[in-house]
Amino acid sequence: MKIDNASIFIADIKEKSNIVIGVPHHTPSGTIKMPCNSHPYSDENAGYIGSYIAEKLKASFLCACNYFIDVNKNHNDNYSDYYIALKKCNPSYLVEIHGHGMEHSGNNIEISSGCKEDEKYALELKKSLESIICRKWNKDRQDKDICRIKELNINASFNKIYFKATKSSTIIDKGWISYHIELPVILRIIPGEKNKLPSCGQKFSEILYEAIKSIC
Repeated sequence: MKIDNASIFIADIKEKSNIVIGVPHHTPSGTIKMPCNSHPYSDENAGYIGSYIAEKLKASFLCACNYFIDVNKNHNDNYSDYYIALKKCNPSYLVEIHGHGMEHSGNNIEISSGCKEDEKYALELKKSLESIICRKWNKDRQDKDICRIKELNINASFNKIYFKATKSSTIIDKGWISYHIELPVILRIIPGEKNKLPSCGQKFSEILYEAIKSIC
C-alpha cells in the first residue's frame, strides 16, 4: 500500500473466514487529505494495522486507499465497491479501522457498534483490550510501548464517544456485528516517516488482533 496520489481498492476475500477487517479511508502517512469532497480527511497508516490483523486472523481484508468516494457510506442508493465486496464476504463480524486527530478525541481509542442498542459489542471488545493490555503490563512494566498504550483511554460508551458511526452504512448494517475503531495519531504515525507504524502501534496491532480473536 505504498501509494502516493493513486486511488486503489484492495479486496482480499477469504471464503472460509467469517470476519472482515475493513479500512475505508487509508492513506500513507503524510497524505492528510483524500480526493473525496464528502470525506476529505484521511486515516493515515490505518491500513497497515488492518492488514496486519487480517493476515494474523486469516480474515478477509478490504481497504480503500486514498479514495475518491466515502466508501462506507451509501451514495443515493448506490453501493460502493467496498460495500459490494463486504456484502460478497457475508461476514458474521466487521471490524473497521479508522484514525482520528487530536481535536475531538485526543489520545483516546473509541469503539462503536453503531447504535446504543449494540453498545454491548463495543463494550465487550473494550473489556478484552483492557484485559490483554493489563496482562502484558503486569508481565513487563519496563516495556515503554506497553506503558504508553496503557495510558490511553479506551472508550466504548455510546453516549460519550465522539465518533459514533451512526451514518456509516457498513457499521449500522444488521447483517453482521460491527466494530468501528478510531485510533489516535500516537498509534499510527511517526512524524517525518512514511509507511511505517511507531513501535507502540505495532504492539497495539498485536493486542487488537488478540482481542478480536477472543470475541469473534
